Amino acid sequence: MRTTLAATALGTATIGLAAGWLTAHHRLRAQLDAARHDATHDPLTGAHNRAGLTATADPLITTAHHAGRPVVVALIDLVGFKQVNDTHGHDAGDHILTTVAARLATIAGPVGIAARLGGDEFALITTGPAPRHHDADVWLNGWLPHIHARLTTPVNHHSRTLAVGATIGATLAHPDQPINVWLTTADQAMYAARARRTTTATATGPAPTTARAISRPRDRARPTSRLGTVPLAA
Repeated sequence: MRTTLAATALGTATIGLAAGWLTAHHRLRAQLDAARHDATHDPLTGAHNRAGLTATADPLITTAHHAGRPVVVALIDLVGFKQVNDTHGHDAGDHILTTVAARLATIAGPVGIAARLGGDEFALITTGPAPRHHDADVWLNGWLPHIHARLTTPVNHHSRTLAVGATIGATLAHPDQPINVWLTTADQAMYAARARRTTTATATGPAPTTARAISRPRDRARPTSRLGTVPLAA
């Protein structure tokens, strides 16, 4: 009888210890998952941050390239965002940021990446139609004004209409160069758009056949810019 009771008590204790270990394990795993998410996502908008973008962009570009689809890397800088903040308060500004992030996530689709890099600057990586059906450069220059219109559609917030503009710089990427090269190319296109007072611009980065030669700073050619045709409002 005593042996049976002791065995039962031991079994109960073992089950309790195992259950406690599993609970602690699941709690630790959840904490680690949350920490990884926080390290790669923007806390306000839920979009990827720069670290999350950098970690996921290169595999996306490689996969799309192997599937024969062009990959767009775009940088978006909001215009007039500070004025919204100063006039309507930070709550209104946060609403603008979360709305833009949500719109970018919709544009990116399930395989693309929408990211907030900081302040009012965002990034977008997504794929275009197969080049056998469309010329990628022509498609990109026609696509960007539509994206600009979607991102700058006014939003309602507490019975007020909020509106910001945007400047977009974009490039077509390939896997022979890391994402930082394409972000730099898109950034140069964005500054070219600002200089010419257009809302969108594209730039051509390193070509696949010369990737090794131009990887050295002294050999790297400046990207050429093809400016968009949608003028900024005066």
